[in-house]
Amino acid sequence: MENNNYEKQHIRSMTTFSYLTLAFLFSFIFTSICILILLVPMVGILDFTYFPSKVAIPSFIISMIFSVLAFRNIFGKILILINLCLMVFMIVYGP
Repeated sequence: MENNNYEKQHIRSMTTFSYLTLAFLFSFIFTSICILILLVPMVGILDFTYFPSKVAIPSFIISMIFSVLAFRNIFGKILILINLCLMVFMIVYGP
């Protein structure tokens, strides 16, 4: 019985770890695209005709989904906050 509970806890921690890993991956993609957008003038985050915006918006959404799935962990909460602040910064202060 005790072994079964340990296995369930381990599976929960592994799923949380995989959600966080995928969230960090897509967050890194989103951050690198935001840096690229800041370096290239005349391209904004909400300009859907340009390729960087077409990559940045879905990676932001996917990162937010995986962060919400890992919301019980403190890193999931921090990642949600960082992604939201970066998106607001890019909308307000981006080119």
